[in-house]
Amino acid sequence: MDSIGTHIVEMQELVQTIIDPCPAWLPSWQTEAEHVLFLAHEAKNAEDYEKLKMLDEEAKRLVEKRKAKLFGKRDK
Repeated sequence: MDSIGTHIVEMQELVQTIIDPCPAWLPSWQTEAEHVLFLAHEAKNAEDYEKLKMLDEEAKRLVEKRKAKLFGKRDK
């Protein structure tokens, strides 16, 4: 069984990773990722594990989206 939050942690690490030169799509991705991180921290503090699980799935989608764009694959 996967623990809740693994994708959130991976996304947080990606947010902190510098890419130079910055692709045009990255600021938008970063804003969305930071919003998910904020909501995840709120859900964790409120012990809302259903919301945290949903946000972890959203983080997974964002991580996959970033990897696809960086490696030239088409957006899903």
